[in-house]
Amino acid sequence: MNMLELARIRNRKTGRFSSYDVTGRNADAVKVPAGKSRVLADIRGPGIITHIWMTHHNHYRECLLRITWDGARNPSVLCPLGDFFGLGHGMVNSYQSLLFTASTGNPYKFNTGCALNCYVPMPFRKRALVELVNESAEEHGQYFYIDYERAPAADLKGLGYLHAEFRRANPFGGWGHEITVNTPPANIVNTERVAWDNNYVILDTEGCGHYLGCNLSVTNFQGTWWGEGDDMIWADGYKWPPDLHGTGSEDYLNQAWGMQPNAFLRNGSSIFEGNTLPGKGTSLWNRIGGYQTSYVFHLENPVRFRKSIKVTIEHGHGNHLANEMSSTAYWYSDRPVAAVEPPPVMKRLPVLREKGKWIMDPARQCPGKPVRVTPEMRQMKEQWARGTEVHREGRLGPRYSRFVTDWQLSRLLPASDIAKAKPVRLTDRLGWRGYRAEKDPDHPQANMVNVHSVYGEGDGAVYLARKLKVTKSGRWILHIGHDGGVKVFIDGKAVLCEPRRENPAPYLRSKATVRLAKGVHELAVALDTDHGKGWGFYFCFELPASACGEKKLVFPG
Repeated sequence: MNMLELARIRNRKTGRFSSYDVTGRNADAVKVPAGKSRVLADIRGPGIITHIWMTHHNHYRECLLRITWDGARNPSVLCPLGDFFGLGHGMVNSYQSLLFTASTGNPYKFNTGCALNCYVPMPFRKRALVELVNESAEEHGQYFYIDYERAPAADLKGLGYLHAEFRRANPFGGWGHEITVNTPPANIVNTERVAWDNNYVILDTEGCGHYLGCNLSVTNFQGTWWGEGDDMIWADGYKWPPDLHGTGSEDYLNQAWGMQPNAFLRNGSSIFEGNTLPGKGTSLWNRIGGYQTSYVFHLENPVRFRKSIKVTIEHGHGNHLANEMSSTAYWYSDRPVAAVEPPPVMKRLPVLREKGKWIMDPARQCPGKPVRVTPEMRQMKEQWARGTEVHREGRLGPRYSRFVTDWQLSRLLPASDIAKAKPVRLTDRLGWRGYRAEKDPDHPQANMVNVHSVYGEGDGAVYLARKLKVTKSGRWILHIGHDGGVKVFIDGKAVLCEPRRENPAPYLRSKATVRLAKGVHELAVALDTDHGKGWGFYFCFELPASACGEKKLVFPG
């Protein structure tokens, strides 16, 4: 915002439409009967709507804001009230951005009072018709201000018309909802026409103008992390790669490592999922999901287009998730263009939860089209099913030991080349403490030695060590499925080193054949955390095929 503009004297006239009681009394809300619409403002141009304030008790999804420019046949703004002002799910909260704000004394509740403000400039040449459409089954009470300026036509030269539209997929038609984000089976190839056809669509329109941003709401049925979906934006038709290709949902929303409970001028969480969970917090690995609404505005970096624009985002990498998704897109166009029709009122209503379980009411569903399934997707679904069995059994098969899950964990040491890591012993003073990997088979990191859960984004090296009891001398294949670089020692001797990072950690990646005599040995693993990108590893032993005929399979443990 150019603060100097506040001092500029302009040849304009300011006006307002509001719900004030024209009798002079204090009944300052207008009433809109069920199934009816009401004109809130009919302004002759040329002019600019400069501010809208609204407040009401309910019907955040049932009522629509409808704005038509210059007598066009179709409205250019057509959104549920709450979603237009950045609040999804029919839920209220207080937040502040440069374009929209909301304030309530009852945050994270459905159908309660909230003040809503819009500061997006809305120029028009001939006429601005602002209407409220009540598609609920009861009368709706609405307080409002609509502030505007009449301006000389020359002042509007080159200014576009504001547009806003609402879309929803309940549920999104993902191909592998059972698969957790950031696991190997989710890491499919999603490019070219598959991405163009399958991604969730935020905006798909024709004309000349620029995309201003969006809000994006998710009802997290799966209960883990709903992100990692790349944004892909095409201006003026299909090509590969798209004009803008991002790196993940939270990245497009200008955050990182998940979403956080903050609301900035250009991006943030207007509804933060962690505050909608039964036990409030930021950890979403408990399979109990909540409601999230995020927003991002391209104020300094609008996406320009001359003929058309298609704004999309994956839901989970490669579109494997099937949560509820809804969005409001904002853009300017050089002429009034029709906003898409929102789903019918019942199919806009939020998905509710009862006793911790989602109520999958068919009457409220408006499924997105199923994604086009590729052979790789089918293969990954099969791999995930096998992995689910691995989680339950805690092993990869009869030739493999159970995953080694109990360790001693060192303190975080200074970063260094992991290939030069020195051998350590449990008697060394490294701040050892007990660590046990998650054993719950429903946890996405079941059986994984997850150092990230302890040290987060810390950068450096850590050691994990333990005693190994060998009851019978023999030969085994040591397997470590790691993401960060590792170096493995047995009895102070390096037996394996792989310094390269490769996310996410698979069950199997690096291996070494080891001969161990009967007795007690010391096993140590050095891991490069690499600023939190090296999460950890899976560790197990495999019997060589030549030893599998023995009656009793023996592993180090």
